[in-house]
Amino acid sequence: MQNLGAGPAHVITSGIFLAPDFLMSSSLAILDALPSSADFYAHYWNKRPFLVRDAIDDAVMDGLIAPEELAGLSMEETARARMVSQEDWTCQFGPFTDEDFNNARKSPWSLLVQNVEQFHPDTATLLRAFNFAPRWLMDDIMVSFSTTGGGIGGHVDSYHVFLVQGQGTRRWTIGHEPVIDEEYIDGLDLKILKEPVVGNTVEVASGDVLYVPPHFAHEGTTLEDALTFSVGFLGPKLSELYDAYGLHLAAHDALDYRYAGEGLSADSSGFALSNDAVDTLRDYLSRSLRTPAFSEWLASFFTGSTSEEAAEDGEREDPLSVRDFSEYLRDQAGLIKPAYVKFALIPSRDGGYSLGFNRRTFDVNDAALTVILSLMKEDAVTTNDMPSLLDHLDLLCMLYNHQALEFSELAT
Repeated sequence: MQNLGAGPAHVITSGIFLAPDFLMSSSLAILDALPSSADFYAHYWNKRPFLVRDAIDDAVMDGLIAPEELAGLSMEETARARMVSQEDWTCQFGPFTDEDFNNARKSPWSLLVQNVEQFHPDTATLLRAFNFAPRWLMDDIMVSFSTTGGGIGGHVDSYHVFLVQGQGTRRWTIGHEPVIDEEYIDGLDLKILKEPVVGNTVEVASGDVLYVPPHFAHEGTTLEDALTFSVGFLGPKLSELYDAYGLHLAAHDALDYRYAGEGLSADSSGFALSNDAVDTLRDYLSRSLRTPAFSEWLASFFTGSTSEEAAEDGEREDPLSVRDFSEYLRDQAGLIKPAYVKFALIPSRDGGYSLGFNRRTFDVNDAALTVILSLMKEDAVTTNDMPSLLDHLDLLCMLYNHQALEFSELAT
């Protein structure tokens, strides 16, 4: 199969190769490289899909999970895995067995495993390529293996997704604009669109990245056995925010104020709520969202993992004392934030910052901010590189003991 990354970029639409001039009016943009943050939010985020050829370094691609490893992961109780049969669009849920895979070979099929970044650290390094996107909104890396002819039909997602092609090749069709009122085929396990996806069609090979905003219809077909890495960014529903913040308030009596009927008048006698009463209650709710406590809570909320295993992670079984932690640093051990660890950093109204990790918050003062920002680059940092690590031992040791940081190999 020809790699379309060579030479000028072309798009295939209805089997016809179109020259780059067509791309000016097409929804799908063909970019030379992944965009800067400024360009991404200005032109693509929630607006327009794009394709970048050979966007991911070979060293990262070489470390991604292999099909055999993905199949093994799908057999674990802690993994969230699905298998889709192309023959009748049935969807089977894991954990799977060798017999499941043997039976699946009768027709084109796809295996999808979620939260792979939590189980395969080398796959998690793929996330570093997307620092221009809001990584605090990152949901997971879902990895799919699909046999030739396999796919999951035309569909729309409620999340942003970067489709990174691993081994093999696939053909994708991406709609020109968001679908407003999608209609699905009745009686299927999957939500597959009734109408075929009309839009730009492209073939992708290893290292290519396709960005699809929410609600843009898309359909992938495997041309030869392929792995696809779907890096998803998912925002919460309003109900999820209200529910989660309500639980947070209920757990902190000092924040959980009771409405005492302030400002009521005769207009609210009996069973009637006056407009003033409604406005008071609305303001009562909105005031709770304008407090520093809400900002601090957001830092923790956006770092909760969708992986049940990760969500249960707490302190290490063998936490280090600050003294022992300091000795590791002084012995030139590199300190690193793994790529699968999600942080959320929010300025505090009273100065400093709240650092969220795994639904916890940690106070970060201005002096420690430089250290935290350096660790967020996800390269190992030693006291040779940054002597100020030793000035923030309490914070760093606490993050380490909560498994937000790790030691790299001792420097040689």
